[in-house]
Amino acid sequence: MHARTTRPIMRTVQSAASLHDATVVLDDRVILRAVSVAIDPGLTLVRGPNGSGKTTLLRALAGLVPLARGDRRVADGVLYIGHRPMLLRGLTARENLEFFVRFRGGDTRGIDGALRAWGVGEDMDRPVERLSAGERRRAALARVETERVPLLLLDEPFADLDDAGVTRLRQAITRARDDGRAIVVATHAHRELDELARAQIAVDNGAATAS
Repeated sequence: MHARTTRPIMRTVQSAASLHDATVVLDDRVILRAVSVAIDPGLTLVRGPNGSGKTTLLRALAGLVPLARGDRRVADGVLYIGHRPMLLRGLTARENLEFFVRFRGGDTRGIDGALRAWGVGEDMDRPVERLSAGERRRAALARVETERVPLLLLDEPFADLDDAGVTRLRQAITRARDDGRAIVVATHAHRELDELARAQIAVDNGAATAS
């Protein structure tokens, strides 16, 4: 079986991303099986037990894993933040966000304000490997506000957050939703976002059911 090529879609198409009959095989193991989902603007929650395939579903939507079968369509502009903060060692929190924003050709002037809002203001000039797990998580999540992409994919974003971080994340997701962006959040336990969600996807044993 051969993976299909990821094809960008025009911004005029409503769905920010979609999978049709998508199967993902990693290390000879079927992780997702014949999954068809469409991600529209607003908040979509992905739920399921650990090991059910939630992370692989988000990575498939992001174009980070090949499809053994099926089709994938993805908006031109995706931010994926995994359960491990994707920050570059040796750079400070500020330098990390500057790197990612410049890579997209964006404006870096809002970075300091975003880091302060996420509670990393006093430590924004420390190398990220010297930050606590919670500080690294908050620095990574500040990218939600500094990178204005149409599709956000957040894998277990509540991990390592204190109460203030949970509140800030909820506010950031609410603003992104109100701006017409599509947000997909994978979580197995947290109910903080239930009332904000327009849709849910249940993942279990490689199968996905939307509601």
